Amino acid sequence: MIEGWSVVPVRAAVEAAGPNAEVVHGDGVTFAHGADALVVIADAGDRPHGNAVDNANTLMLREPLPSEATQWIDSKNKSGKPLLGFVRMVDGCLALGELYQACSIYGGTDPSTGRTGLLTFARLTWDKGLPPDLLDKVLPTPALPVPGIDWLDDVPQDLTRALRSFLIGWYADVPMPPAPPPRAAMTLPPPLLAFHDIAAGREELLGRQDFIEPLDEIEYLEDEPLVVFAAENQGVWVASIDPTDDDPVVWYDGGPERLRERERLSGFLLQFALNEAVNTAPFSGFATITPEVLDRFVEDLVPVPLQPMRVPGDPTRHWVAPGLVAMAADYGESGIWLSVGSRQRSALRPLRSRLDWEHFNG
Repeated sequence: MIEGWSVVPVRAAVEAAGPNAEVVHGDGVTFAHGADALVVIADAGDRPHGNAVDNANTLMLREPLPSEATQWIDSKNKSGKPLLGFVRMVDGCLALGELYQACSIYGGTDPSTGRTGLLTFARLTWDKGLPPDLLDKVLPTPALPVPGIDWLDDVPQDLTRALRSFLIGWYADVPMPPAPPPRAAMTLPPPLLAFHDIAAGREELLGRQDFIEPLDEIEYLEDEPLVVFAAENQGVWVASIDPTDDDPVVWYDGGPERLRERERLSGFLLQFALNEAVNTAPFSGFATITPEVLDRFVEDLVPVPLQPMRVPGDPTRHWVAPGLVAMAADYGESGIWLSVGSRQRSALRPLRSRLDWEHFNG
């Protein structure tokens, strides 16, 4: 077997599959299937939504994939043949070693035959992560424009304007299709109506980890003058407000007792947007750390001047930098869960060596 981190000619990478290997090509990836192994050769480059290396020890495969390749991967799983990885660079193919399927997603099952559909996604990993110098070669990251943090200037006096500026900048790459203005079935506070106005036509802005209820689904709690307007994705909590107040208190239900959020609705909505920005970012990092490590980590970041949030951990605090949001949720004895996110990989890249990350694809 070719040693890891060796750079070999493309022919040698293909021949690692065995003599007379069959070869097919996909978008940014080549597959070779032979008697000895199945070989995957990904082209170097930053393709966040394509077939490419994603971080120091992960390679992503995404549909559409050659049908032969999906069949070979399925047969490889049954035969026990090794899956060998390479990255095609200018000077040859970098050997990654043996790959393992950490996650695979297949199309729906054919009801007439019972057969599982073709592979649509696979996350392939290897044991030893690429050192930084090699990672920069296989995953060169262009410096792209990133959203600024001028919106922070509005936080002390106009939280809704700050929210609007943050969302417009952060999701500038998300198309804004024409959409009718959202309509509510009842009187609701201006900050909530403004949030829906900003998000109109772009459901992603309403949240994917947790979510803000669509206006036409907001309802009163039974026998109470409060309406539920937001919820955790698995029902751990729901958030409610008095809809007749201009900027009401936010209440959480779901635990042993009802909890009051520290910020009122306008502040909650900005903090919610920051949480979702991190949780749904295509480029992210995660680590469990101590308070001392957190203090050092955020020295170069700007704190968001709001009271700590109660979810997902109590307290949860936020910091920002151009193109970057950091969220620290305190889980007591379980430590502080630090998450960072960006929609531009280049904004995350400077943080790569700052911590011993449990996950990082910047």
